[in-house]
Amino acid sequence: MTSFGKRQLLKYLGTIRGRGKLTIGDGQPGVGVVSYEIDSYLDREAYSANGQIEGNTALLMHAFETGGARIFLSSGQSVGVVLANPNGSSTAEIVIQGRIPL
Repeated sequence: MTSFGKRQLLKYLGTIRGRGKLTIGDGQPGVGVVSYEIDSYLDREAYSANGQIEGNTALLMHAFETGGARIFLSSGQSVGVVLANPNGSSTAEIVIQGRIPL
């Protein structure tokens, strides 16, 4: 947690972990199961979240090349994600688009 004087600038909101389904683009058939770990933060009034997913290497590379994906969380809710280049790995860093359900 970062603070400046007595005023908090960045507040950690929590982490969610689980297994969910990754869809590519606008629900294209490229669906696969991934494990995820996502941290969320509040910076003044702006929410941000990022984390890591693990899954099939080819699926992660396809999602990266497509430019966007959606993870359907174990809770039944979903979040839009942008993947960093997995570089042939079975894990990829992700940035969440929008707010995550905690």
